[in-house]
Formats: sequence, structure tokens, C-alpha cells
Amino acid sequence: MSGSCSRAPGMRPGVARRVAAMAGIVLLALGAAPAGAQQARNVIVFLGDAGGVPTLNAAGIMAHDRPQSLFLHTMPNVGLSDTSARNQWVTDSAAGMTAIMTGQKTDNAMVSVVPSTAGGAPTPVKTLMEYAEQRGLSTGIVTNMPIWDATPAACYAHVPARKDKDEIFRQLLAPRFGDGIDVLVGHGRADAVASFAAHGTTADKAFAGAGYRFGSDPALVGSGGRVAVLRDDEFAPLPTVEATIATLARNPKGYFLMVEWDMHTDDPHKGLRHVVEMDDMIRRISAVAGKDTLILFTADHSFGLRMGGGDRKSPLAQQYAAEAAKPEVTVANNQVISIDDTHTGEEVIAAASGPGAEQVRGFFPNTRLFDVMLSALGWKRDE
Repeated sequence: MSGSCSRAPGMRPGVARRVAAMAGIVLLALGAAPAGAQQARNVIVFLGDAGGVPTLNAAGIMAHDRPQSLFLHTMPNVGLSDTSARNQWVTDSAAGMTAIMTGQKTDNAMVSVVPSTAGGAPTPVKTLMEYAEQRGLSTGIVTNMPIWDATPAACYAHVPARKDKDEIFRQLLAPRFGDGIDVLVGHGRADAVASFAAHGTTADKAFAGAGYRFGSDPALVGSGGRVAVLRDDEFAPLPTVEATIATLARNPKGYFLMVEWDMHTDDPHKGLRHVVEMDDMIRRISAVAGKDTLILFTADHSFGLRMGGGDRKSPLAQQYAAEAAKPEVTVANNQVISIDDTHTGEEVIAAASGPGAEQVRGFFPNTRLFDVMLSALGWKRDE
């Protein structure tokens, strides 16, 4: 049959094209990729912890002195994600990341488990990282938070209380699926030392016993084998993420990587600097990751930062520095940057590029991001 669009006998070409277009829209609405759409080989999730819309806006203006100046603002597919927890309108990181990683909402403080309806023990819920491990993909986590903290833990652990770091460390080294995460980089070395010491061993022995090369220098990444880098101070994010991707990409089946960067602005200078650091990571990785990689940015929740003033005649960073030096002369509702040190409940941005990114549109619950990633990889939920 000739022509670019097959059609029923007697159907005019223009009508056929409109029917085909409507079919594509229906498929997207159902969360399925249209026939012939490229499938993702790799998925990278960039998670800005507390990186809500006000924080992203302020960070871009502080860094570049103009609005919508982050690389994130150029990503082709953007939506707004509800972040509410199962039991509260305002989520914590445990429930927020659980929804993204499992497709199910849970109660605050719970990590990749859901409460029992019968009042019994919470039920573990399979995470996207576990789907990837089960299917033989390489997996990685890079975070500037403790490796056992709620956001990374929601990728691999299942506990009813996010503070149970001993159990989270145990599950990290005893995966339910596959052979475990291939590259781990994060904070929490002292926590690991204390946790394993309480059980009569050392962190070095525990990680070595699970097949890891264990250390505190991110340069270990890329030197071969499975690597766990835990440290208690900051590290250069971009070379670490690039080395991690180079390592994971050796697997012909593909990889799943979660990169978390803390954007809490209880310390505004630090939080806004972290926004720019992650934005630089996304810019660079978007250029080198390949067309078969779905790149997704989102936040687990927003935060109480607001821009309440500022003159466009001088850099906002200078105005904020001057204001911070003399807080007694500022009026709260006219401050350049004001902070209510708490999580907030408004929607957060989800931005995406690559295979499956077209599904990131409009308003949706955070649980939909799990299905976006699963669909992009060509997988279906377990029954």
C-alpha cells in the first residue's frame, strides 16, 4: 500500500490523518507510547530535594540575573506534579520519593512501603530500581545527602520509619532483586561506621562482603567493579556523575541512575547554589547521555522560600547580601528572599527529555512519574 497513512476503504486522506492524530492523543492519555515511538535504554532521574518552583526561580535569577535562565527552563516537556502524601497534604521526602519510585502514595516517614488496611505490618512496594535490577540493568545512586536518607533509601529499601538507618543499611547490602546497586556515592560514612559497628563488624568489611570496593574518594568510580563511596563532606558533582554514567553505560542492557541534590533553603546561599549545581549537571548530561536516555527532573516537595522584592537595576545576589547583612532594617514582606523553614504543598515542576518525555505534560500526581519511566523502558507493572 502506498502513502504515509493506511486508512479504511473510502476514508478520505485528510480524515485518516485526523483519526491517526486522535489515536496518538488517546495513547498518550492512557500512558502508552504511540506505535513506533523510541524506547528508552536508560533512565536518569535528577531529584531536587525541596526544589520547588520558587526555589528554582530564585536560583536562576541569583545566578544569572535574569528569569527562566536555568537549563531546566529549556527542557521540552514540562508538567506540574502533585506531591501530597497519602495521609498529609504536605509530604516529607520519604513519602514523596516513594510515590515517584513505586507509583503508590504512602504515609509520611514511610519508605517504599504502604500501610496495611488490616492494621498489620506495612507492605513493601517494588521500586523502579528493583525492576531495573531484576532485568539486569546497571543501577546507580549519587547524592549529596546520606546514602541511607529518605530519598535514596526509597530506591532500594522498605521500612516503615525513615530513621531506621540500621535496617536501611542492611537492606542496601541485601537486595531483594538482582545483585544490588552498582555505583553508590553519597554522604553518611560516619553513620555507616556506627551502624555496622553496632552489629559487630566494620563498614569496610560489610561493603567488601557485598562485593563493593569501598572508600571515600569519588575517583574510585570508573576504576572498575562495583563501587561504594561514602564521605561526610562535599564533593564535585559533575565529574562524579559523568564517571558514574560512563561506568553504568558499559552494560548493553542499559542503566537506571538516580541523582539527588539537596535544595533545602533553610540556608538560602547553600540551597540556591545546589540548584545551579544540579542544573549544570543536567545541562552536561543532556548533551552526552545519548538519544536513548530518558532524563527526568523533579522535586519530592516544595519549600517555604519566597522572593518578595529586588530591583532589576543591580544583581539580585548583591541586594540579598546587603539585606542579609542588615536584617533589622528589612520589612518582612519586602525582603529580596524570605524563608519559612518548612516544606510546602504546592505542585512542583517535572521536566523531561528523551524517549517517553512527551508524557510529562499538564497536571498529574507524582505517582504518574513512575509509570512514565516504566513505560519509556517498555515495561509493565507487576500484577
